[in-house]
Amino acid sequence: MDSHQTEKVALRAEKMLSALTEQIQLQKEELKENEYFQVYAKAAVAKFPKLTRANVDYAVSEMESSGYVFEKRAAGSSTKYAMTVQNIVDIYHHRGVPKYRDRHPEAMTLFVGNLKGGVSKTVSTVSLAHALRAHPHLLFEDLRVLVIDLDPQSSATMFLNHTRAVGLVETTSAQAMLQNVNREELLTEFIVPSVVPGVDVLPASIDDAFIASGWESLCAEHLPGQNPHAVLRENIIDKLKADYDFIFVDSGPHLDAFLKNAIAAADLLMTPIPPAQVDFHSTLKYLTRLPELVSIIEASGCPCRLQGNIGFMSKLSNKPDHKVCHSLAKEIFGGDMLDAALPRLDGFERCGESFDTVISANPATYVGSSEALKNARTAAEDFAKAVFDRIEFIRMN
Repeated sequence: MDSHQTEKVALRAEKMLSALTEQIQLQKEELKENEYFQVYAKAAVAKFPKLTRANVDYAVSEMESSGYVFEKRAAGSSTKYAMTVQNIVDIYHHRGVPKYRDRHPEAMTLFVGNLKGGVSKTVSTVSLAHALRAHPHLLFEDLRVLVIDLDPQSSATMFLNHTRAVGLVETTSAQAMLQNVNREELLTEFIVPSVVPGVDVLPASIDDAFIASGWESLCAEHLPGQNPHAVLRENIIDKLKADYDFIFVDSGPHLDAFLKNAIAAADLLMTPIPPAQVDFHSTLKYLTRLPELVSIIEASGCPCRLQGNIGFMSKLSNKPDHKVCHSLAKEIFGGDMLDAALPRLDGFERCGESFDTVISANPATYVGSSEALKNARTAAEDFAKAVFDRIEFIRMN
């Protein structure tokens, strides 16, 4: 094989990647899209759970008199309130509404896993992370969400903070695991914010693939005496469990050390089930092998703490064969099948063009149909609320 030709292609690909990223970055800066677009009028906030018009007015005037500044926008000759997610969270806090962390002081770790590629694992994870934080009916919970990207393709990083998804990134999740850095370093040097405040990401990089392939020997060298399957849990998650309410792990569709670490660290598994025949078959194979994977991890001396495996349909459309697959999935999962699904909608696919999720994409500058984006956003919010309710049920019982 001509290595010179391979190098030329690699060089061109690198240039193209940098150019595309730079183009999107400039576009975001020009349109001021480096911050979350969603704001609410004061009247809209009054309709949120645990709030009324009177107590919102009272809270706002009290907060303003003590020096708090709310966002405001020009409306004709006057100005009106344009409340950000953080403003609303602060109103709830001012009113003494209990937060999620008051009920559950430690984070719950979720792993959306499937060994079949292209079944919406990453899209489900990032949409869920953003929707849990930004859902109007969950704002009073003030949820803090972290996504740990263990997939060397770094797709989750691209969706959440695309500036860390290209080039050489040394502060990745794999490096944090191997270097066993302390909590302060994790929070200040490794974890980066996404465009939705309250949702952070621990990035991945293409170089992490080499770490995954030599995991056993690297652990023996850098982490002598530590179980190779328990590194994610002990070196990252246990240090951050008081700083977040939900921690999502996104790994690639490979049966490698990162997948085993994700299973070993998870409190709850979520399995996306695509209705396409080939993908459905592959998902069944993964589910068949799952107990064996758990046994391998536990036999190594690392006890798993799984509280269940929740199935949900992904890429679902209103077709007869998809309905058949849906009923088959219900047969497999029984009561552990989520009613809400992530449908196959144009919005989920097109958002990636601007490195956005359906929650963070601004309808005013979105390239596709704003109606399609609205439908996808509603689907993501409904899905997130269903997942939240199921987690609450599991934690309470």
